[in-house]
Amino acid sequence: MRDYSPFFERVGFHKYLDRDGRVILNLEVKPEVFTEEGKIPSGLFSSMLDIVIGSTIGEALQAPTSTVNLSMNYFDLTNNGPYSAHASITHRGGKMIVGEGTVLDGEEKVVAKGIGTFKVLSRDSD
Repeated sequence: MRDYSPFFERVGFHKYLDRDGRVILNLEVKPEVFTEEGKIPSGLFSSMLDIVIGSTIGEALQAPTSTVNLSMNYFDLTNNGPYSAHASITHRGGKMIVGEGTVLDGEEKVVAKGIGTFKVLSRDSD
């Protein structure tokens, strides 16, 4: 599982497998990412869910994935981090896999949810 990228470092993401083998993505919020109103940009939650759903599918199938569609719902954009995200696979159909994910705040409240469709890529590329 790829757990580092310059983007992760810049934003503050940390990805790992928990004891049950579930992909977890954490976000320690850096002050420079807040909006002028002191809120978390919704795009950070979109990124979290895109990464954690795609990684969950990729880890389960041991293959790279590409996002086809991601649908989001945001519930709270105030700063109550740190945040964590996890996902599960909800449908498998050939090369198209659907997963859903949840972002929780530091008090374990749901901040955002997403459902995404991902294409499973061959190692050579599709």
